[in-house]
Amino acid sequence: MMNLSLTRSIAAASLVIGLSALFAGPVQAQGATRAQVKMDRDAFLSMARWDESAGNWVLKDNMAMPEGVASRAEVKAMRDKFLSMNRWNEATSTWVPLGGAPRDMSKLTRAEVEAETIMFLKTHRFDESTSTWARKGG
Repeated sequence: MMNLSLTRSIAAASLVIGLSALFAGPVQAQGATRAQVKMDRDAFLSMARWDESAGNWVLKDNMAMPEGVASRAEVKAMRDKFLSMNRWNEATSTWVPLGGAPRDMSKLTRAEVEAETIMFLKTHRFDESTSTWARKGG
């Protein structure tokens, strides 16, 4: 399944880069005072926390995702829609579109859903810039 920490880490990285550009520019250009730098630091620390396991800054749990970043639920829904409309073909090692209506994933065994989800994550990546799943290497 999609790792919540990964999604938040990506969002936090975008946040950190944006904040760096926002705050670093004025500091260099205007020679910000020590008080301004402390205010900027405090503002950043109120929104982000250090995640030891990920080794980077992540958005705090109570913070809303930045505008334009898909929520975890939206990302999972896109993945689940793809899985309901396609089936992994082991013989050809490709995803084969299903003809007709989407399949009911709840009728598959837990092992089948897990296997297809793992294969999907091996063959696709979530592109933050377009908020879509994209095939790896293609």
